[in-house]
Amino acid sequence: MREVAFADPHRVGEQRAPSPHGPVEARDLLAQLRLLRPRERTVLLLVGEGEQVSQVARSLGLPVETAFSRLRLCRKHLAHVLKRWRRLR
Repeated sequence: MREVAFADPHRVGEQRAPSPHGPVEARDLLAQLRLLRPRERTVLLLVGEGEQVSQVARSLGLPVETAFSRLRLCRKHLAHVLKRWRRLR
């Protein structure tokens, strides 16, 4: 048995202990992101951080249409990678 710290010890019965599998799954998902093409992954990550596609295109020196295309392709590829990852888990 191991101890788990809780923000409010009086509410221990109401809170769930964090899963020890969370960090492992997070590392595995990040490894899956590395399978994406770097030029597409960059657009996806920047948009994921809240940047507008037009801003991303400008900062990377791309036409807006190219940035949208890379984002679409990366999302499609990511969906395929995650689907395969879920089957293997």
